[in-house]
Amino acid sequence: MKFDDLYQKTIKYYPTSIDISDGKFLEETNGFRFDNLSNAWDLAESYAENEWQDLLIWTIFGYLHNKARSLFTSKESEIMTLSTVIDIEDLEMDFLSDLQEEGYEDMLKEYLK
Repeated sequence: MKFDDLYQKTIKYYPTSIDISDGKFLEETNGFRFDNLSNAWDLAESYAENEWQDLLIWTIFGYLHNKARSLFTSKESEIMTLSTVIDIEDLEMDFLSDLQEEGYEDMLKEYLK
């Protein structure tokens, strides 16, 4: 399994940019919610063709959520352009970390071949 191939097949399920001006701080969890990003994630999930894409869609969402939070709190930008904010090497490290979670043992073995 080559990450670059999986990424190219999967990133197309996300829009090229996402409006993050709808960000909201959630006091009860000390977290952030971005409805537009969540909607993009939901739509991307509906296109997943296999468990590899499903996991990468989740990894991309988490990665983008962290980037959106940083951009939103710094007031740097209200539009997050994916080609600008995604560092493929960092994303692959996040994906590898997600593969090490319980339930993904077989996928991890296949990925590391």
